[in-house]
Amino acid sequence: MTYFGKGLSPIPISRRQIVSRFTAISALAGLLLGIFEAALLRSSPRIEFLLVPDLGWVEWFLAPLLDMVCFALLGLFLGWLAARNPSKRRIAFFTAADIAAVATFVGLRIRWLHSRTTLEDFALRKDVLVPLAFFAAEFAVGLAAVWLLWKPVSVLAGRVRIRAVRLLAWSLAAAGMAAFCGVAAFLARPASTAVRADDDSDARPGSPNIVLIILDTVRADHLSAYGYPRPTTPHLDRLASEGVLFENAISPSSWTLASHASIFTGLLPHQNGADWAAPLPAGPHTLAEILRSQGYETAGFASNFNYCQKGWGIARGFDTYVDISSSFRHNLAGTLLGTALIQPAYQRFCRFDYFERENAQEVNRDVFDWFERRPKHPFFLFINYFDTHVAYLTEPPYDHRFGKISDTAVHKLFDALQTDDRAEGITPVDRASLISGYDDCLAYLDAQVGRLLDFLRNSREGKNTIVIVTADHGEAFGEQGWYSHGYNLYREVLHVPLIIAGPGVPRGVQIQHLVRTRDLFSTVLDFAGGGSTPFSRESLARFWKPGFTPQPFDDFAVSELVPVFNEGGKQAMISLTTPEWQYIYNSNGRQELYRWVSDPLDQNDLARSPGGQAIMASLHKQLVQAVAESSGPWRDQDYLFARSSGSSFFPEIMSARRTGLAALSRSHLFIGASQAYFGSAEDSSTAKPATPDQESLKSLPYH
Repeated sequence: MTYFGKGLSPIPISRRQIVSRFTAISALAGLLLGIFEAALLRSSPRIEFLLVPDLGWVEWFLAPLLDMVCFALLGLFLGWLAARNPSKRRIAFFTAADIAAVATFVGLRIRWLHSRTTLEDFALRKDVLVPLAFFAAEFAVGLAAVWLLWKPVSVLAGRVRIRAVRLLAWSLAAAGMAAFCGVAAFLARPASTAVRADDDSDARPGSPNIVLIILDTVRADHLSAYGYPRPTTPHLDRLASEGVLFENAISPSSWTLASHASIFTGLLPHQNGADWAAPLPAGPHTLAEILRSQGYETAGFASNFNYCQKGWGIARGFDTYVDISSSFRHNLAGTLLGTALIQPAYQRFCRFDYFERENAQEVNRDVFDWFERRPKHPFFLFINYFDTHVAYLTEPPYDHRFGKISDTAVHKLFDALQTDDRAEGITPVDRASLISGYDDCLAYLDAQVGRLLDFLRNSREGKNTIVIVTADHGEAFGEQGWYSHGYNLYREVLHVPLIIAGPGVPRGVQIQHLVRTRDLFSTVLDFAGGGSTPFSRESLARFWKPGFTPQPFDDFAVSELVPVFNEGGKQAMISLTTPEWQYIYNSNGRQELYRWVSDPLDQNDLARSPGGQAIMASLHKQLVQAVAESSGPWRDQDYLFARSSGSSFFPEIMSARRTGLAALSRSHLFIGASQAYFGSAEDSSTAKPATPDQESLKSLPYH
C-alpha cells in the first residue's frame, strides 16, 4: 500500500490501482487527442493549397482508435513503472512524463500538419532532436505543475472510487469498439458508388464509351512497341496492333498536375493555371464536365497520391472519383503516428517506398467494382496508374524481370532528389540498376493494363469502347545529368506514348508526325460527338483521315515549366518542338537547340553551331507568335516568365499581341481553340495568387 499527501490523512491505494488509473487516464487523453487530430485533419488540408482535405471520413474513427490504444499502452507502462516502488516523487515523475507525452503529441501534430510524406534516411535533428526538445520542455512544465498541484490532486485522486475508474474503463472500451466498427465499415465499403448522370441530358445515340488511361511517369522509348530492346510492354504492343500508335507525342509539361490539367482542358499550363501551389481553377471546362452534361457517366480512378487528389481540381465533373483519400493506408499514414512511426518503419524494414502507395492491381479492383455497379449510360472512364514512379519497386515476380534494383541506387537517388537533382553521385552501375527497376515496374504495369483491356474486350460494351493510352510525362535517367522529372523540358521527359484503339480507329497504323497530348481534349470530344464536330480539326483523328495534309498549326508543340523551387539556379523554361527541332528558352535568357530526329536524347546542343543562330531565331519567332495567339485568360503568367526580371520573353509576347503580330482573328487555329468554343466566365486579367513562402512550398508533395 502507498499513501498520497504528506501531512494528510492516509489514503490507501494499491499498486494495481496506480496502474489502472494511469492506464485509464492516459487512454482518455488519447481518445481526446484522437478527436482533436481528426478534427484538425478533416478541417485543414495537410497540403494547404488543396481545395478539400486529402483524408477521408474514416479519420473520425481511425485517429481516436489509434491514439487511444497507443496512449493506453503508454499509461500502462508508466503506471507499471510508478507502481514498482511507489512514492510521491516517483508517481509525480511518471505523471509528468504522461503529461509531457500528451503535450508533445499536440505540439508535433500542429507542427507537422503540413509536412508531406517523404522517403528520407534517418535524420538526427528531425527524427530525434525535435521531438526530444518538445518532450523535454513539456516534461519540465509538467513536473512543475504536478509538484505544485500535488496536494489537491492527490486528495481528489484518493477520493475517486474504484467504481468510477471501472466506469471510465468501460466507457473507453465502448468508445474504442465504436471507433473500431467505424474503421471496419470503411474497410468493408465499396471504393465507389455509381451515380447516374443527369436524366435531362441524354448522350447521342450510339455514343462510344471512352477510356482514357494515363500512365504516370512513362517515357515512350522504354515501351517495346516503340522499339525498346527489352520486351517491357507486350499488352500495349497488342493494343497498338489493334489501333493507332503515335510515334512522336509530346507532353505540355514534365510534371503531373500541369500535364493532366492540359489534357483535361486542352490548354497549356499558362492558360489553365494549374501550378505547384495552385489547383486547377474553376474557369476552364474539363472533359468530365462537358461529357457529363452530354449524358455520359463519368468516373475517375487515380493512384497518384500527390497531384491527382480531388483537392487539386482535376476531379471536377466526375460522377465518381476515387483517389488516395479512399485508401485506408493513406488515412493511416496521414495520422501523426503514421507519419512518425509507420512510414519510417515501413521503409526501414519492408521496402524503401511509400507506405500509402496503391498499385495497379488495387486500382483495377476498384475499376472492376465500379463497372459492375455503374448505370447503363455511355461512360467516360479516366484511370491514372502510378507504378512507374520512383522508387521503381514493384511486385514479384516482376521485381527482377530485367534485373533487381539495388537498395544503394535507390537511396542515392532519393538523397540526390532531396538536395541537387543532378545526382552526381550516381554511378553507371547505379544508373543501370535504376533503369532495370523502372523497366520491371513498366512490365508489371503493362500486365495490369492488359488485365483491364481484357476485361473491357470481354464486356458487353467492349465493341463500342475507345481506349486511349498515354502518359503525363516521361522520366530522366541522367541523360543530361538530371534524374526524375519536373526539373527541365528535355525530350526524355516530354516524349510520351500515345495509342488509340476502338471503333472507327484504323488497325495497325503508326503515325510518325509530331502530335500533342494536349489535343486529347479535342479528340475525346470529337469521338463523343460522332466525328463531325467543331473539334474535329484539332482531334488527333485528323492524322489518320484520308487526304490529310499537315498545316503550320500541326507542326509544333509547346511545353512549359516553372520549377517548384528556385534554388540552385533552377530556371523556368518553355520549349517548342517541331517535326525536326526542339528549341528551349530559359528564363535567364539561355537558349538551347537540338535536332531531335538525329539526337533523340538531346545530347548535342546546336545553339552555338554554324547556322544554329538563324534556326533559333526562326523558332523563337514561331514560339512567340504561337503563345501570343493562345486564348485567354492567361491564368498563370509565371509560365511565361512574367515575374522573371532577367527575361525578355514575356514583354515580347505582350508586344506581339499589341502590335497585331498575333492578331486573334480566329480565322485560323490557335492554342485553346476548342476550350474557347465553350466560353469562359473569367476576365482575361485573372492573375495567379501571390507566390507562397518557401516553407509552404516545401510542404508540397513530390510530383
